[in-house]
Amino acid sequence: MINLANRVEYSIVIPAFNEAKIIENTINQVHDYFLSLGENFEIIFSDDGSKDNSLEIVKQLKEKNEEKYRNIQIITSSVNKGRGNALTEAFKSANGDIIAYIDADLAIDITLFNEMKKYISEGYDIVIGSKHLKESEVAYSKTRRFLSRSYSYLASILFKEINIKDYQCGFKCFNREIIDKVLPNIQSKGWSWDTEILIKSHLQGFKIKEIPAKVNFVAGRKSTVKVLKDSYSMGTYLIKLFFETKGGIQ
Repeated sequence: MINLANRVEYSIVIPAFNEAKIIENTINQVHDYFLSLGENFEIIFSDDGSKDNSLEIVKQLKEKNEEKYRNIQIITSSVNKGRGNALTEAFKSANGDIIAYIDADLAIDITLFNEMKKYISEGYDIVIGSKHLKESEVAYSKTRRFLSRSYSYLASILFKEINIKDYQCGFKCFNREIIDKVLPNIQSKGWSWDTEILIKSHLQGFKIKEIPAKVNFVAGRKSTVKVLKDSYSMGTYLIKLFFETKGGIQ
């Protein structure tokens, strides 16, 4: 039985916007997986102003089985502010020694966490899944692969000293110190959140490990990414980050 009065080893954040079709299954899968690890954990469901009944589904799931799901935190926003904002607010309330987030569709194989926590225990501060390493297994469309690689290529040009192939993979793991020291510097409320926290963590001397991810195709999944709009905003934010951080973080 999980005793949250004791130390929380893992906090798992699930950011969500209009995920009513999948969120109950996602919560159940994440809960059962982390329960199998035999450590104290919490799940933080961070709803980014969903217009469907995502929030109600999670509330009802928790109410129907209070004992099983008493380690679920729910964070809400009355309006849609962006995925980055949902992550920041959830991370602020996280209690774990290790804090991870995974996208709600679980496109990244959740068992990757076993390897992530191993590298954290070996001294890395951040461990990230990657779609762009040689050993990665990716079941994405050609369009998404092209856009993802194009963004990574631009990032590699602007930030040559940071050896990261994939900034945007939706499964990342952080030690507690990152949240305390870097999160207050993060300004992005949207999709650029991942890139910003990785760049600013690197510039503050934190160690980042990138490991190959298995990316599954999620049938019937409609992406919440607005391709042209979000690609433009992420590209311009990347350039903004370059000028902001080229002198380093003070």
